[in-house]
Amino acid sequence: MTRSLDKSISVFIGHFRDRLDRLGRYEFDEQDRILKKNVIVSVLDAISRSVSNYGDGNRQRFTSLVAHFGDWPNHKRVSAPHINYFLRELKSPEFERAREFVQKIIDKNSDGRVVALDDDPAFDEMRSHWPSGAEQKLVDQLSLSSFTHLNLLYFHRNSLVHELREPGYGMEFTDDGSEPYYHGMTTLSDDDSPGERTLELV
Repeated sequence: MTRSLDKSISVFIGHFRDRLDRLGRYEFDEQDRILKKNVIVSVLDAISRSVSNYGDGNRQRFTSLVAHFGDWPNHKRVSAPHINYFLRELKSPEFERAREFVQKIIDKNSDGRVVALDDDPAFDEMRSHWPSGAEQKLVDQLSLSSFTHLNLLYFHRNSLVHELREPGYGMEFTDDGSEPYYHGMTTLSDDDSPGERTLELV
């Protein structure tokens, strides 16, 4: 590798290290966490261009960067609550095995505690209960792989970048914010009695 190329790489890496260091030291108000998250996904977007092929779209670049360099063991797990919502739209009896499998996971995790992502099924485990191809589009161009945490992170990124909001109704209970998790939520019916119980992804 030539010395000028080495220098260019060092400058490139130094630029992003400097930005992340400044971001880490910047004192955001508690109400401005969403701005910090927006900056972080923007940095990931920018870095992803350096390890992608020409012509790759935003989704491919972003998810590939996280999958290959993110050191995130849960990125291939399937979100049980999200796939459960999706299965409600699939009326075919061939999905009954998948429905029962997911419902058992949700019932096990609906005990009021904060639930870690490693309680979600691995992609291959979920696929073993899935009657069609994992990439087959079933409803609104969604497939089984749409519900991996990797793809849900990209959906989260889109909400931050395009709408300056986070999707869902989850609330941040933990202090460090280093890992995603679920918490239970119960909605109120019109007569103020407890309604639907859900697990919300944070």
